[in-house]
Amino acid sequence: MPLRLFVISLAVCAVLLPLGVAESTDCTSPVIVIPDGRLTQSSFPQNTTFWYGIFAQAGHSYSVEFEPPADNYLNATRPQFSALGVFGPTDYLQACRGSSSVAVTQNSGYAPVILKSGNGAGRRASFTALSAGLHLVSVTNVAGTGGYSFRAVDTTLITIRWNTSTGYDALWVLTNTSDMPITGTITAIDMNGQVIAAMHISIPPGGRVARSSAVGDMNLPRNAAGWAMFSHNGPPNAIVAEAFMIGPTSTLPEKFEPLTPR
Repeated sequence: MPLRLFVISLAVCAVLLPLGVAESTDCTSPVIVIPDGRLTQSSFPQNTTFWYGIFAQAGHSYSVEFEPPADNYLNATRPQFSALGVFGPTDYLQACRGSSSVAVTQNSGYAPVILKSGNGAGRRASFTALSAGLHLVSVTNVAGTGGYSFRAVDTTLITIRWNTSTGYDALWVLTNTSDMPITGTITAIDMNGQVIAAMHISIPPGGRVARSSAVGDMNLPRNAAGWAMFSHNGPPNAIVAEAFMIGPTSTLPEKFEPLTPR
């Protein structure tokens, strides 16, 4: 019997452990969130603002999500979040208030929807980091105390290879599988880590855009090589990407995948 009680205690602790999160109401000591898609559960007091931090990479795009798990229950006590705030590394905050230099897209109402009329109270926001460093996220619960979950996702897509040698050109195809218009930037980087070309593009819902290294498009230098990335303002998995090396006699497919696993 003592052994059985010990095993049960361990199981209960394993279930409750993810709930033991110490959030912060102080913007100078935010809870650091790793943007790898891991889901954390906790409890949010009513009429409270919590602060979170993401150490972002320059040029990468991110989505942050906060969701009360009781969304589908009528008349349930639960948090309801106002629009999320995001602040860059150089934004000045006094008493945790100030202006933001970060362009934020509030996309909670687009697929996958987490802000539903009536019962829904979740929030999602997406942004691209213009510079590396700590980005602060403020989340305010304007309703009742209750459980919630949160996560952050690096939504940047990476293709590890392009090459313009021996008559080859790179072709990148980006398909918007979401129901929102998506804007983003495709960036070509050389083998020394230097940005050699960047192009801003817009993709309508269900639309597709192609860009290439050729003259008249991204115009990458001949006999050069590197890798490329695409950052955008959509939800996670909103973009499906393909990459190809197109030569005089053959077309070679290349991976073009999100940094955070689907």
